[in-house]
Amino acid sequence: MPSSPLLLPPRARSRHRFAALAAATALGLTGLVALNAPAAHADAGPAATTVYTADSGSGTVTAINTATGAVVATVPVGTNPSGVAEDAARSHVYVANTGDGTVSVIDTATDTVTAVVPGFAHPFGLAVTPDGGRVYVTNESGNTVSVIDTATDTVSGGPITVGANPFRVTVSPDGADVYVSNSGSNSVSVISTASGAVTATVPVGPSPVVLRTNPAGTLLYVANQGGNSVSVIDTAADAVIGTIPVGSIPQGLAVSPDGSQLYVTDQGDNAVSVVSTATGAVTATIAVGANPVAVAFDSTGAHAFVADYNDSAVSVVDTAAQSVTGTVSTGTHPYDLAPDGVLPPPVPVVASVSPDSGPPAGGTVVTVSGSHLAGAAISFGGRPATDVSCTATSCTATSPAGTAPDTVDVRATTPDGTSAVSGADHFSYSAADVGVTLTATAVPGLLVGKINYTLTVTNHGPSALTAAAFGSGTLRGAALSSSDCAVSGGVSGGSFQCTVAGVAVGASVTRHLTASFGTLTVGLPWSLTMSRTSSSPVDLVPSDNSATRTCTIVTTAIITC
Repeated sequence: MPSSPLLLPPRARSRHRFAALAAATALGLTGLVALNAPAAHADAGPAATTVYTADSGSGTVTAINTATGAVVATVPVGTNPSGVAEDAARSHVYVANTGDGTVSVIDTATDTVTAVVPGFAHPFGLAVTPDGGRVYVTNESGNTVSVIDTATDTVSGGPITVGANPFRVTVSPDGADVYVSNSGSNSVSVISTASGAVTATVPVGPSPVVLRTNPAGTLLYVANQGGNSVSVIDTAADAVIGTIPVGSIPQGLAVSPDGSQLYVTDQGDNAVSVVSTATGAVTATIAVGANPVAVAFDSTGAHAFVADYNDSAVSVVDTAAQSVTGTVSTGTHPYDLAPDGVLPPPVPVVASVSPDSGPPAGGTVVTVSGSHLAGAAISFGGRPATDVSCTATSCTATSPAGTAPDTVDVRATTPDGTSAVSGADHFSYSAADVGVTLTATAVPGLLVGKINYTLTVTNHGPSALTAAAFGSGTLRGAALSSSDCAVSGGVSGGSFQCTVAGVAVGASVTRHLTASFGTLTVGLPWSLTMSRTSSSPVDLVPSDNSATRTCTIVTTAIITC
């Protein structure tokens, strides 16, 4: 049995785990048959993800491309990194630095630390919610769990009191529950993400460490380091329904993408136990490197990656052959791997909708911007859009019919899931019936006569009137003026143009117009028509969009309207 600092009691581990760490060894890539793909870091799909190791001895994170087996980045982080987790969008990696009480945030596009979050008491395990909004972090010496808001990279929740010496943490696939292994009290705490409260405490075997759910979230597997076993918890009942004997000192475990197999690292045997989840039996034992402490599958399940603590390397396991096909060197003493098991493919994200409103009859062509949109179907409040065309970051779609007034969520759906609801995906069905009236008041004069008009615009709803414009035809023989409308042309031919904006349902606004006449216009019938020329939102009742008043000018001193 290899020597291992992991055999110390949990609180002693946090004080002594890294006292005797050796310098990093230059193991290099050996024996691994790389696929015919470039050693690029970018996640190119389910078969080309990246696995990350928390290198506890060298204060680094190593990024390994799972398609090629190549190390694509080594990122310096804090002191004694012992936990690592990746968000479902594969955009950020979070690292628990036990030695300095911080969490490092790595941008996976640039492989750089973009934030360091302080304020933890020996942070050890951490996990990201499926929506990427929160990170739950265990405080091993505080017997608590803290919550990071990923939008601000600050501690925004907790501390939530759990059992003694919380070790690792995982989140249910639906994001509703957080499970914490309490290695000092032989239990698992269940935390509701909605309330932030512990809703159940489940007794398990001695010294529980790593824990994972199956893909459906119906079962939770817990490695009992002190009991050489794995507890199986029914997540609906929050109760242990079985115990699986495995090898010596189990710690790491991962569930295959199809849920059929459980891989458990047996530190004391330098091996991985392969467990059938259908029968609960160990079906194979795979020899790996020295002191294996963590395991993760690639997204296809074709390979498993095992962190060999004392070899400062990762063993690559061909899961079909159930044998090691190569090793990849890492920083000193890799202690954890991300993703924690198999990340689900990233779901679509809707970041904006433009334009964000249209008529209830539908037919508005909108641009939906976001991410992971390739091949998406677009819906407006659950009603399918038509003429949908998408790239990875943008879709065009035609809105279906709706009702006004109504604001709906525009959502994108792919085989990997449906975009979450947010304020950025809103589209408003709206219509405003603009009613127009026109009054005329004669102002006779000896040499100059006037007619003063009042244009009244009323919004009959059902939606607020954002903006509207009104105009007259060409008017001859009068000088036109207005205090609140634009006038163009002169006596030989002019017109009025009026605008209004922000008119609430049921409200009215007025505009004032004046036509002045000289003595040459006597005996002239004078007619003014004001009509809506445009409005937003759409006007579905055009019959009241125009008004006309006719006056007769006998002389400038005699005007009748």
